[in-house]
Amino acid sequence: MSFLRLYLIRHGQTAHYGDYPFNGWTDVDLTLEGRKQLDQTVAALKGIPFNAIYSSDLTRALYGGDILAKSLGLTLRVEPDLREIHFGDCEGLTWAAIQAKYPDLAAGISHPKDAVYFPGGESSEGFRARVKGGLNKILANHPTGLVALVAHSGVNRAIIADLLGLNLASMWSIGQDFACVNVIDIFPEGGCQVRLINGYAGPEGYYQAGPGFERIALVPGA
Repeated sequence: MSFLRLYLIRHGQTAHYGDYPFNGWTDVDLTLEGRKQLDQTVAALKGIPFNAIYSSDLTRALYGGDILAKSLGLTLRVEPDLREIHFGDCEGLTWAAIQAKYPDLAAGISHPKDAVYFPGGESSEGFRARVKGGLNKILANHPTGLVALVAHSGVNRAIIADLLGLNLASMWSIGQDFACVNVIDIFPEGGCQVRLINGYAGPEGYYQAGPGFERIALVPGA
């Protein structure tokens, strides 16, 4: 292959997901459903001859990265720069709690126009720069080939937005459901082509062919 085909995978369903907690750097575990989601995603991807598998260093991402790497006889590569945004004082709070305690911040999250700063944590601008640094490490190691990264909704959004040249506000408009798969071709000379976004997501679509299911296992040249 003369380019890198990057598969961006979000972790599965997490504990207390129904309350919409801002987990960020909080190392929450997957639910049983979340593990099943990743098991099925791995089953859909195991026929692809990946050159490397990466994940963030948080438990919810490590699970999918580990089982995908083991299914292919590869060693999982862990990259801390690709962990979720640090929500600081908002870590573990539900969306309702953030609206009540930080109304201005909640308004900025709901209708972003510029960088959003989480008190005691990261700004969306700093987060995006950190993630770009993590992605650049992958690109340096693999200018061509097939690579999978199991990460987080924010990380996936940041990577997609950066590759497409989207601004900070637009980054949050990219849907990323539990266990979804995104496929992007990245060219060594610059530029990219997005092949799939938010494909085959759960939990509601776990036993069904969700958006883009037929195209998740894209083969080189397809």
